[in-house]
Amino acid sequence: MGKNTEAMGVIVLLLVLAGISGEKNGRHEFSLLKGFEPASLLGDFHKMVGVMNRLDNMGQMAAHPPKLPEPSQLINTDAIPNLDGLMEMVGPLLKNLNK
Repeated sequence: MGKNTEAMGVIVLLLVLAGISGEKNGRHEFSLLKGFEPASLLGDFHKMVGVMNRLDNMGQMAAHPPKLPEPSQLINTDAIPNLDGLMEMVGPLLKNLNK
């Protein structure tokens, strides 16, 4: 995750350094990249890094899926009625229906 942020930070830094030529009247001039505004792109780079991190997290989950809980932890087995007696009672009834 940190690799994505570092890579995008280096790209932004290089773009800013390539575009700034100096200060005139308290304002930076951009000589190499006319009309380039690095401040307007920082939000887009931040969003891009967020998407890259989410994709990285999804890839990690696919490669190493989380362990699922045991079924006994999900289902309250005490709430399920015991059906053994019911089957003993219904068995002869079903046998009589076959005749």
